This record gives sequence, C-alpha cells and structure tokens, in this order.
Amino acid sequence: MAVGGVGRGGGKGRAGGVKGASGAAGASGASFGGKVDKAESLVGPSGLVGSSNVQGPQAADPIAAQALAIARRLKNGGFKSKEEATKALVSEVLQEKLHMKSDALTGRIAGALQDDPRLNQVLERLWSKAE
Repeated sequence: MAVGGVGRGGGKGRAGGVKGASGAAGASGASFGGKVDKAESLVGPSGLVGSSNVQGPQAADPIAAQALAIARRLKNGGFKSKEEATKALVSEVLQEKLHMKSDALTGRIAGALQDDPRLNQVLERLWSKAE
C-alpha cells in the first residue's frame, strides 16, 4: 500500500500531494516574522489580558473553592478522617464535572488517590492549606 494514500492523489509526484513549507502557507507565514511583544502574549482569545490568580481560587474555579471548604471542615472536625474528606472531594468533582453521583465510583477513586504516593502527597498539601 502506498504511503500517500490510495484514491487521494497523495503519492509522490502526483498532483494534490502534501507540499512543504514552500507552498502558499509558507509564503504567508514568512511575512509574520515570528516575533510577539510581551504584552501581546498575555492577551487571550477574548482580547482580555490574562492574570494568574488575581481574585483567588474561589472566584476562578468552583471545585477549588469547594476543595478548600472541605479542607477547612476537615481541620475543624467536620470529618472523622482524611479518607472521609477525600471521598467528599471526589464526590464533589464527580457531581460538578460529570453531573453524576455514585458511591461505588467515589469509593474506588478515593481509594486509588490514597494508594498512589504522589497523589496522596497532593491531598496532604490540600488538607494543610485549610485556613
């Protein structure tokens, strides 16, 4: 079988094949020069200037805000253990992102998070961020 594709005319030396950067796209790209000002690199697709975490995680991401709330409840004794707080966090993520509630899935995910040393370390950092 040919590399260029059968029936598409993409073989070597045939019309309609893949062309290199010397084609029309390469000519228009060369006029740009590839330079971007620092200020222009901060502007997102909406035209607004991006900033990192200006309003805090509560305004930026509802899951991050909920995670901090769970961490505070854990610190204040609202949960019996870190495992229970982890299950609550997983349940919130499943509900917010996937619009589903499953105790079995929540338990399996929470168990996997606690069994993985790297992810368990992330959870420990989250639980220590409680104010």
